[in-house]
Amino acid sequence: MKRFFVFFSLILFSLFLLAEEEDDEKLKLAVMEFEDLSGKLSPQMLSGATEYIRGAFVSTNKYVVIAKERQEKAMIKEMKKESYKSCNDKNCQIPLGQALSADTILRTTINFFGGVYTITSELIDLAKEATVVGAKQKFNGSEESLMEALDRIVVQITGSVVSYDVSAMQTQEIKGVKLGGVELSNMPKIEMKEADFGKVNTSFAVSELESGAGVSLDADADVLVQYDKCVDTDKNGKNSPVIAINCWKKLASMSEGNPFISQAKKRVADWEKYVRTKKLADLFEKAKEADKTGQIFPQEAIASWQEIGKEKEDNPYYQTAAERYQFWKQYKAQVDKYNDQLKKFEEQRKSDTAKLKKVLPLKVITDAQKRTVLVQYMEIYSPYYGIEDVNNIIYSFDKTLAQHLYGLVYNDYLKKEMNEKCDKGNGGACYISASLIKADEPEKSLKFFEKSCEKGVVEACLETGKSDYDKKQYKEAAKHFYETCGMKSPEGCYLAGYVTERGEGVGQNAEIAKAIYKSACEYGYEAGCKPTNIHQADKSDSKQKNVTKADFSKNEKLPQNTYHPYKATGISLIVVGAVVAAAGVAGFHVAYDKEYDNYKKMTKSSTAAAYVNDLDKSEYVDKANKYRKNANTFRALEVTSGILGGTLLITGIALTAIKKEKPEDKISLTNVSFTPSNEGFYASLGFEF
Repeated sequence: MKRFFVFFSLILFSLFLLAEEEDDEKLKLAVMEFEDLSGKLSPQMLSGATEYIRGAFVSTNKYVVIAKERQEKAMIKEMKKESYKSCNDKNCQIPLGQALSADTILRTTINFFGGVYTITSELIDLAKEATVVGAKQKFNGSEESLMEALDRIVVQITGSVVSYDVSAMQTQEIKGVKLGGVELSNMPKIEMKEADFGKVNTSFAVSELESGAGVSLDADADVLVQYDKCVDTDKNGKNSPVIAINCWKKLASMSEGNPFISQAKKRVADWEKYVRTKKLADLFEKAKEADKTGQIFPQEAIASWQEIGKEKEDNPYYQTAAERYQFWKQYKAQVDKYNDQLKKFEEQRKSDTAKLKKVLPLKVITDAQKRTVLVQYMEIYSPYYGIEDVNNIIYSFDKTLAQHLYGLVYNDYLKKEMNEKCDKGNGGACYISASLIKADEPEKSLKFFEKSCEKGVVEACLETGKSDYDKKQYKEAAKHFYETCGMKSPEGCYLAGYVTERGEGVGQNAEIAKAIYKSACEYGYEAGCKPTNIHQADKSDSKQKNVTKADFSKNEKLPQNTYHPYKATGISLIVVGAVVAAAGVAGFHVAYDKEYDNYKKMTKSSTAAAYVNDLDKSEYVDKANKYRKNANTFRALEVTSGILGGTLLITGIALTAIKKEKPEDKISLTNVSFTPSNEGFYASLGFEF
C-alpha cells in the first residue's frame, strides 16, 4: 500500500512538472482595456467586452492569460496610475505589459467610420514592440453584434498558423462540387473627364435700338403710338422679353401706314432667339449639375443632355450636349450589362455558399479538398463581396471547425499564392493580398488595393477611397465613392452621399445627398436609411455655403451621433420648477385667501361688529392691518413662486435641448439657496462647468 502511494505521488508530481513545462512554452498574454476612438460606447459595454475576449483567449488554451487583478495591481504599483481603465492607449499599454513580464499584449481599438463600427485587435510582441498578427471586424454597435465580432477575432488570431503543411495546401478538387460558372466582368472603367463647358457660348445679346431721331412722321398715328410703346418696352426686354415680343408682333401686324414692319419682325426674331437661348442656358446649367452625379444617376444625365439637343439650329450647346449624351448612354449600357450579370452572379453565390456549408463539415473530405474549395470561393467572390464573405462561411461552423478551416486558408502559403497571381495582373488576387495584410501592414496593403482598383475591383476602389479621405484628399475620395456607388456598392453610396452633403471633393448639395443616401438604403446599407447628419451640418453658420464649389477646408470624420450632455440637469430643473410653481402658487394662494377673507370680515360693515365688541379701537386697527399685510406678503410669494418656477422650467428645457458631439464638457447644478426678505425671498442657483 505504501509503495502504491509513493508510485501514485510520483505520477502526480510528473504530471505537475509536465503541466508547468507546457505553461512555460505558452506565451504570456496580457489582455488590455479597449480603446474606444468612436466615443460612442458605454464604459460598462467596453469593460464587459474586455472580459469577454479575455475569457475567449483563456478557453483556447493557447496562452497563459494574465489575470485582470494582477494587471490592476501593476497599474497602481508599477505604473503609478490610479485607474487601470485609464490605460487604454499604446504608450501606456506596452509599458504595462512589460511591467507584467508578459510576452505579448492584446490591444483592441474601436472606430466609427462610414456608419458602422470597426473593431481591430493586434497581438503585439513586447520584445520587438511590433504587431505579429491582427484581426479586424465590423459590428453595428449592439452588444450581440460586438460579441459575434469578438468571437471572429479570436478565431482569426488563434486559428491562423505561421507554418503550414504543404500536403494540405495542394489543390485537390471535389469532382461533385463545382463552384462558379457565371463570370462577372470587372467594373466598367470609363474615364470620367469633365466636359470643357467653359468654351460654350452661353448668351445671346440683343442689339440696342438705334436713336429714334430719324423716325418717319409719315406713319399712321396709331402706328406711331404702338411704335413708341414698343421702343419703351424694348428697353426692359431682358427682364420681360415676352412683353417685348408681343408688342413688336402687334406692330408688325398693323399694315396700313406702317414703315416699321420689317424692323418689328426683326425685333420679334431677336427677342425670340434671346428667350430660346436663355432657356437653353438654364437647361445647360441643370445638365451640368446632373453630369456631376452621372455615375450614380446616369439616366438623369442622359435625359438632361437629350433635352438640350432636341434642336440643332441656333443652339450653341448642341455639340456639347450630343457628346455628353453619347458618353452617358455608353456608360449606362455598360452599367446595365454589369448589373444584369450581378443578379445572376448573386444567385450563383447563394448556391455555392449552400454547397460549402454542406461539404466542409464532412470527415470524408480531406483538408486539401476543403482548402481548395474555400480558396476557389474566395477568388471568385471576395473581389465583389469582400473578404468577409468567405469568413462568414467559416464562422458559421462551431469554433473548433472554424479555427481549423481558418488555419487551412489563412497562412503564408495563401499570401504567396495571391501575390504571384497579383503580379500576373489578377485584380481579384491583388484585393485578397491587400485584405490579408490590411491589419498588420496598412501602407503595404493600400498599394495592393490601388493596383486592384485599377483592374476594376469595386471593393478595392472603396478601400482606396477611404484611405484618400483619411489623407484629406477629398476629391480623389469622392471620385472613388461615386464610382463604387455606380456599381451598386451599398457602402460606396453611403459615403458618396456623405461627401456630397458636406461638399468634400464635390459640390455641396443636400438634396442630391438625400437621393444618394436613398440608393444606399435600397442596396441594404442601414445607415443610409436614416442618415443623422442631413441638414445638421453647419447650422451655426449664418452664411449659406456655395453649393456649386467643392469645400476642401473640412477635416471632419464620418457622421457622429449627437447627444444631450445636460439632459439630467435639465430634467432636474424642470421637476424642481414644476414643484415650485405648482406647490408655491397653490399654497401661497390658499394662505392669501385666508388672510384676505379675515381682513374683509373686519372691514365689512355686516361682519365688523363681531370684532368690535371684543377689541378696543387700536387693537382692532392693528389686527386688521396685520391681516392685510399678511395677505399682501402671501400674494407676493405666490407671484414670486410662479416666476421662479417658470424660470427653472425654461432653464431646464433649454439645457435639455442642448446637443453636442463629444462628451467633453459637463454642467451640473451644485447649489440652490433661498434668502428671505421683507418682500418675500431671493433664490440663487449655482452651476459647475
